[in-house]
Amino acid sequence: MSNLSDLIPAGASGKTIEAVATANITSKAPVILNSAGTVSPISETAGAMGTSGDQGTGTGAGNNSGACYHITNDSTVISFPNKGNSYYATVAVCTLSGTTMTMNTPTVVNSTACYFVRCAYDPTQNCIVVYYKYNGGTNLGKVRAATVNGTSFSFGTELSAFGGNAHSNSPGDICNLNDSSVAICWGSGATSGSGVQAMTISGTTLTLGTGVSVSSNTSSPMRMDSGKKGELLCQLGYTSHIQYVACTVSGTTVTAGTVTEIGGGSSLYNDLASGFWNGYTSPESTYIAAYHTPGGAAGVTLGRLITVSGTTLTLNATTSLTADPHNNPPAMGWGSSATQAIFYYRPASDVSIGEVTELNYSGTTISEGATVTVGTGNYTHWGVATDQVAKKSIVMYQDASNSDAAEVNVYSPTSSNLTATNFVGIADAAISSSATGTVVVQGGTITGLSSLTTGSKYYVQGDGTITTVSSSVNAGLAISTTSLLLNGDS
Repeated sequence: MSNLSDLIPAGASGKTIEAVATANITSKAPVILNSAGTVSPISETAGAMGTSGDQGTGTGAGNNSGACYHITNDSTVISFPNKGNSYYATVAVCTLSGTTMTMNTPTVVNSTACYFVRCAYDPTQNCIVVYYKYNGGTNLGKVRAATVNGTSFSFGTELSAFGGNAHSNSPGDICNLNDSSVAICWGSGATSGSGVQAMTISGTTLTLGTGVSVSSNTSSPMRMDSGKKGELLCQLGYTSHIQYVACTVSGTTVTAGTVTEIGGGSSLYNDLASGFWNGYTSPESTYIAAYHTPGGAAGVTLGRLITVSGTTLTLNATTSLTADPHNNPPAMGWGSSATQAIFYYRPASDVSIGEVTELNYSGTTISEGATVTVGTGNYTHWGVATDQVAKKSIVMYQDASNSDAAEVNVYSPTSSNLTATNFVGIADAAISSSATGTVVVQGGTITGLSSLTTGSKYYVQGDGTITTVSSSVNAGLAISTTSLLLNGDS
């Protein structure tokens, strides 16, 4: 079969095809087209946590950890203040086999107690950069690059972040930025208020630019991500407001845009993510953000899609989330597609557990997918990465049920055999497995449905339902309460 027209029976109008089913298909169910010309029902596999790995209770996860995926090694690097070893800045290589994580022997980055330890991977220099801050409100932030060989690290020289200026305890962030460069941010005292600093990398040698203030306000925490080479979006949460700032970066020069502020009350618990550096190069400059509702009750969270052009950002409409982070800052990474983020948090509704919620977007609209329990006492601390080969989310957390041991696990997002391009039509009647049946395709009208809203657009969902909720697969237009015109490809 070279094209779809080969399936159209002689004399047919082109609005139906006769196809063999690979499994039982119910009447009026949407179906997908397989490469062999057969059709299959749409099916979905629920999201699930895998099997965690750790190094025992001697390796304890302190607050504010990090994680990044190492493309060449096909492994995840985690970074954290090791509670089991005087909170020293620590890194470890973690490997994935199926749905089982293994944490290999940790390596000390610096034998000083640290408040946070974050990391990012640069594919051009094939190295990681670790960003950490010594404990205490008057101590320094540090950066250090390292190459990774198997499970071993080789470090370059440690440098002081933001010109060696001391800063109060406020979690910072780091992200891959461009070819041979990364950027860091600090939410308190960086040059003035909250700042960003870019650095270039050569081997394990870092060259730091000048820290640039992006807001006169402090932030705890300050979060940051990149949705395009040379582009940053910063998210600041502090006592009475939340802010967003878009930045462009050239070399080590950072140019910050105008602050966009949302006011009204406490907004300390926030995060954002872009899929650009997780193997999803399109769409660029697109971010999913989540934050505590300004002035809202604890656990009330909003999600929204933010798009960036240069130093200009657009805040799209908000979605109220059922995900309800407690006063521990949440964590966010990317999922198994270019339109999915994975949101980890300790829920206000039950502070004894950790949860993960899938956040998806279509157009500019955020929607919540599955929510799964990470486990009792499994409290995430921002260490989230995406395994680009397995298309799974890797999360680091402390296990309160195991003496706060540092653990790493894998979340397999909800998956479906439906894609943006394989939806072919709707079965006109039930088709038994291996039998041939009629499928109404694009341009045709499927009748015998029920409870449609005339004039509304309908979309195919990953679980095989057809609803008015926007998705990447447009089914068609309801022309009556029982009939759907399949015009989704128009």
